[in-house]
Amino acid sequence: MKQALLSLTLLILLTSSLLSVDQAVWKQADSLLKKKDFKGAFKLSETITRDTPEDTFGWWLRLNSSSQLANLKGQWPRECVSAAGQLAKLDNKEEATSFTTAIWCLNHEANYAEMVTLIPKVIPVVRAKIGDDNYGLLINTLTIAYLKLGDKKNARSILMKGLTELSGTQAALHTGYNTGELFQDDTMSREEREEWHRLFSENLFKDKTTSSLIPAIAWNTLILTNMYVTKKKYQDGFDTISMLYPEMDAQVLSHWNFLRDQLYIQYLGLKFKTKRLKEIPKRTLKMVFLVIPKTRLKGNLPGKFAKFGNLDMDLEEKDLADLILSFEYFRDSFEDLSGGIHWEMEVIRTNSEIQSTNLTDEKFRFVMQPSIDSISPKLSDDVLSTIKEADGVVVVWPGTKQPAGVLITNGGGTEWNYGTESSPEVRLTIISDSNKRIASGNHANHPIFLYHEMFHVLEWAYHKTKFPKDNHPYTRRKEWPSDYNGNTEWDFYSETFQKRMLKEDNLDRVYWLGRKEGFYGILVKEQGK
Repeated sequence: MKQALLSLTLLILLTSSLLSVDQAVWKQADSLLKKKDFKGAFKLSETITRDTPEDTFGWWLRLNSSSQLANLKGQWPRECVSAAGQLAKLDNKEEATSFTTAIWCLNHEANYAEMVTLIPKVIPVVRAKIGDDNYGLLINTLTIAYLKLGDKKNARSILMKGLTELSGTQAALHTGYNTGELFQDDTMSREEREEWHRLFSENLFKDKTTSSLIPAIAWNTLILTNMYVTKKKYQDGFDTISMLYPEMDAQVLSHWNFLRDQLYIQYLGLKFKTKRLKEIPKRTLKMVFLVIPKTRLKGNLPGKFAKFGNLDMDLEEKDLADLILSFEYFRDSFEDLSGGIHWEMEVIRTNSEIQSTNLTDEKFRFVMQPSIDSISPKLSDDVLSTIKEADGVVVVWPGTKQPAGVLITNGGGTEWNYGTESSPEVRLTIISDSNKRIASGNHANHPIFLYHEMFHVLEWAYHKTKFPKDNHPYTRRKEWPSDYNGNTEWDFYSETFQKRMLKEDNLDRVYWLGRKEGFYGILVKEQGK
């Protein structure tokens, strides 16, 4: 969200102590400022400060004019800072407002390090002088300065101070512009997130259609909910997500569809988990998480990648944990959505490696997915037996390194034959994109990822059913059926389930164990008739 502009004219207060020049000079300065001839006003200030360097009015005029020119950069930000320092020396009552103006000027030249050194001179004393709205903007400016310096801890500290002071007032909204990134930080403790959750609960502004604080609130809510669910504290997780959902869905949607979908799936999954879990499933499917912990590509890389050298990776435990957590939300929300289809899960760990991948150049990205035949050592008979007793497999692998400036997608959804050509055992197969993190805002490893990849296969299963298919139809809203109401990826999937698949056969065909050839094989046969 675009930040509002700090009103500099309110920052420098013209008090009686500054009126030490004669009326003719004062009127000349006033005329230049009213005409917005700031260069003329600055030139006049140079004359005054040269002739009477102890005259506060000259430095006030110099600060006022240079601050209005600071957006032109060049000499002006430094002139502004210099004038602020001199005025503060001559009149300590103007210190807070002078240095607040200096902060704004420094912001024009992205001098974030110097900006934050001025915090003790302005926070919190300047609030009474510049008003709550400008104070909120000042807090936001300093928060972003710390963020630009890579200091997320101090960024959150100054934001919490300002938001706490302004909590519940309209001015609190000014503190939140572009702060969502602060709450994607994996280093934040649960205790810190809980403190933020309490503060955010006082600043939801449910009557507003949009709020600059929503991205920060949404990210903190999503990750705090994950922390509770990881510890099996499902009711705490549901209570946390319920601060936003379902009541504030429209506000979250106004910022980012992707983040909204993750939160909504969390809410649906936890609502089911805490309210309806005791219901008997109408059908139980099984998903095997097959963990292949190493990528060790053999032979030469394809020509376009040869310059990057080694793309090998090792799987990190957090990537696996993130995916299993997302599967919980997928499983419970799907059971709710499908009217009772439950997924069981089993994790099988191996010490194998992926030794080759395919490569597809899609212009805006490359797709490198593992060849399951290249798993080495080969999957044991016991592992294959477990897979053959399941409906689906999530192949969890490290993916490949991501060279700077190159987008490589390592995940996908398909079917794979874990049997033989003469005795096929085709199963739903989802390939992880494990080098993408939940907090990065990337699609991979979120619950929507599992829906996304499974849906590719369900398009084959329901190939005769009338809804858009192929090449990610959720991205082309104009092609959606007229009875679809939503706008996001989740909306497309949920409405297709409810308005097409469930109506057609109650999702009775959604299973793989015992099908042998799988849905793609059935599609090929039926299209060949």
